[in-house]
Amino acid sequence: MNSGRTKIIVYSIYLSFFLVLIRLFYWQVIKSDELKRQLILQLYKTDKIQAQNGNIFDSFGNQLTFNRPIYYLSLYKPNLKSLPDIIIKIKTVKTDLKTSDLSLLDKFLNLDSNKWITLSSDFSQQEKEKLNSLNLSFVSSTKLEHPYQNFAQHALAGLEQYYQKQLVGKAGFSWSSKNAVGQTILTNKIWTSPPNNGRNLYTTINPIVQNNVENILKQGVLKYSADKGSVVVMSSQTGAILAMADFSIASTSATLNPIIADLYEPGSIFKPLVMTMALNSQAVNSSFICTGCSQPRVIGPSTITNWDKSVHPDSSIYDIIKNSDNIGMSYIIDHLGLTNFLSYYRLLNLDRKTGIDLSGETKPILKNYWPDIDFATASFGQGFALTQIQMISAFNTLANNGYWVKPYLVNNKSTLPTKVFDLESTNKIKDILSYAVNNSPVANLKPPNLDVCAKSGTAQVAVNGGYATDNAIASYIGFSPCVNPKFTMLVTINNPKTSTWGSSTAAPIWFDIAASLPPLL
Repeated sequence: MNSGRTKIIVYSIYLSFFLVLIRLFYWQVIKSDELKRQLILQLYKTDKIQAQNGNIFDSFGNQLTFNRPIYYLSLYKPNLKSLPDIIIKIKTVKTDLKTSDLSLLDKFLNLDSNKWITLSSDFSQQEKEKLNSLNLSFVSSTKLEHPYQNFAQHALAGLEQYYQKQLVGKAGFSWSSKNAVGQTILTNKIWTSPPNNGRNLYTTINPIVQNNVENILKQGVLKYSADKGSVVVMSSQTGAILAMADFSIASTSATLNPIIADLYEPGSIFKPLVMTMALNSQAVNSSFICTGCSQPRVIGPSTITNWDKSVHPDSSIYDIIKNSDNIGMSYIIDHLGLTNFLSYYRLLNLDRKTGIDLSGETKPILKNYWPDIDFATASFGQGFALTQIQMISAFNTLANNGYWVKPYLVNNKSTLPTKVFDLESTNKIKDILSYAVNNSPVANLKPPNLDVCAKSGTAQVAVNGGYATDNAIASYIGFSPCVNPKFTMLVTINNPKTSTWGSSTAAPIWFDIAASLPPLL
């Protein structure tokens, strides 16, 4: 054998040995994790242990939601015979399949490359049982159900979305040895990673108050031929939401909560806040007299008048609120000044979300430019927009001795109250509000044993840069009793046909609800 052939043989042996080493390195190092996974899959089976969803409870401990078993369907084409018949059967049993799932099934049937799909529609226990004979794959889960129809509908939906991660929990798994046909070998050890069940939510919703609010609100919307209405009741000291309800003649979104999502101009219910700003900054004092209130006020091309075109010469701060005097309030805000107004506006969190623990809260838009007429009309709640939850939270500072507290339904421990007004100023505005209630037509609505500090309002609805002439939002806001109040409540009625005035529509609803509250709180 010549030396050249010998070298070729030797080099070939070396090369083969080297290639074997590379191949071994590839399998033992590079592919080791994948091979281990394949081995585990051959020797062990993994089962998912579904976590239980948490539930939502009212303040009495009554369960407001329940876990209903549901199932998600998967189809693996190689395991299925007569696929067209199977798909027809699925569509027959599940008549409310999502449009996306119907499209997915059609593609699955017609595309050979599509071997595996999972539908997003959930199947009930009964629907699953009707399909069990078809060799289909189902994965179990649970879904929160609201058994009490529309009770606190928007509040519960908002809580579910806001606390979704806590409610859902985390699934667990079990690993067990299996034989050649995939059956568990019971004599071998089973490893388990238990699930973390979802967190239960214990809310501040008082079920009796909520039920009363919903019934009285519905009756009121129908009585005053309104489009819709809303009520929110808050604990004055803590910010806890005791009841939150809305009712609409037309069908409403299952998730859109108008109390936190809809922006509107608050109207005259904003006047006590501006008056308190002026008192607190010492821009006016208790002896203030409106010397310009004997006639409408002209600002540029615009004229400020009162709701009934009347005037109230030499009005005191008490009478400006009692008479809901737009002219008088325009002078009060002049004394306050724009810088002070915007400072209090921010302290009252009117330029941002309140942070209530509900999904869907809308952030208001703070104006950067305030013409003289816009600043004047802001004194009676026009020219800017808020949500109802912002409005009641801001007004509640008058009840809560000048402190703003964050509204909440589950937990408020991490948020400290914010001081906005001095005690002297809030005591003065309480006197003014009590005087206004007891010396106005709404006094006839007030039960003799109920001490109330409140204000009515009628807000025009902004449309295309102007205001609608055939639509208004009537409202009534207040707290009771005036000293150490137990609750603050806002009633809002949209487009009442019998009367546009808050004192004639929202106020009766407010007092009907308020009359039932003291024994419950």
